[in-house]
Amino acid sequence: MKKSYQVFIMGIVLCTLLTGAVYFHTQVSRAVIMAGKRCFLSVLPSLYLFSILAAFFVKSGILEGMAKPFQRFCQKVFKTDALLLMIVFFSQIGGYPVGAQLVHSLYQEGRISEAQERTLLCVCMGCGFGFLLGTVHGNPSTVLFIWLVMSVPNFFLALLFLRNMYTEIRNESRQNQKAFAVLLTESVESAASAMLKVSAMILAFAALMGIAEGIFSNPDDIIRSMLEISNLSGYAQNGSSLPMTAALLSFGGICVHLQIGAVCENHMAWGKFWLCRIVTSVMTYGLCRLGLHWIVPVYLPVFLSETQLSAVRSSSLSMIPGCCLAVMSVFVLKKYDFCNKILTNLKK
Repeated sequence: MKKSYQVFIMGIVLCTLLTGAVYFHTQVSRAVIMAGKRCFLSVLPSLYLFSILAAFFVKSGILEGMAKPFQRFCQKVFKTDALLLMIVFFSQIGGYPVGAQLVHSLYQEGRISEAQERTLLCVCMGCGFGFLLGTVHGNPSTVLFIWLVMSVPNFFLALLFLRNMYTEIRNESRQNQKAFAVLLTESVESAASAMLKVSAMILAFAALMGIAEGIFSNPDDIIRSMLEISNLSGYAQNGSSLPMTAALLSFGGICVHLQIGAVCENHMAWGKFWLCRIVTSVMTYGLCRLGLHWIVPVYLPVFLSETQLSAVRSSSLSMIPGCCLAVMSVFVLKKYDFCNKILTNLKK
């Protein structure tokens, strides 16, 4: 009875979405086109290379090698592996899905359990320099300031959550059998798969936002940013405060949360994850206000002017985003062997 009730509710929701997609097709089309442009010009170019490097660092053992000099200190002082703290640090640099990719790679390598992965995902989330510079277009000094006030709460929670958490020993003989070209290819395939999931989720969320725009006419910019964080550029141009901007970036947006769930194959403790996002957002807001009042008494230009922003967007119309997308598509097709499947179906 309970299952049939859930199916009934799901059917009503799907019929409502289908009706909304048909009735508000103009708003949906416009929202998807705008989201596609953001993916093509900002999100993919700013995250794709970080995603490749994240996968390669884990698969090749470089990240573990970088953590070894700090291993004894971290075990003695923080009661955890230096590798785990190194992943938290890299997740703050790389961008939203990169932290999830690093953590899930450790799980796939057998280094951590699923329960440990769920805990790590709560703190391995930061927008990264690439996303800040590619999407928000902020002044470099402002970008660094925002990054610092966002990273401190995640590190604080990490020191609490990762206490007495250790990784399994790597099987060195298996790793040494892989050549550099193999590791690089696997890393590019992993990054392409992650970026495909990210882009698909952004486009799907944009379609839902199009329906919401049709129903509610013009949702508030804060609501838009909480649902899909790349909408923050529009909110910033309309005069948002720096503390609120940093808090929204720390929260990440529901769309990013679903992207992380897709990257890590839904190994998520959603209640704990959202509670951590709310706590880090509040801490980020407070740290930003405190920093502006006491630590950084000088004026920080929050965002570029509209003229400068147009120039940045125009300069982004190069072959680089297209090349990123083309390489990503080729490796995803190769990984899932779509071409052979299509040819096999045609022969049948």
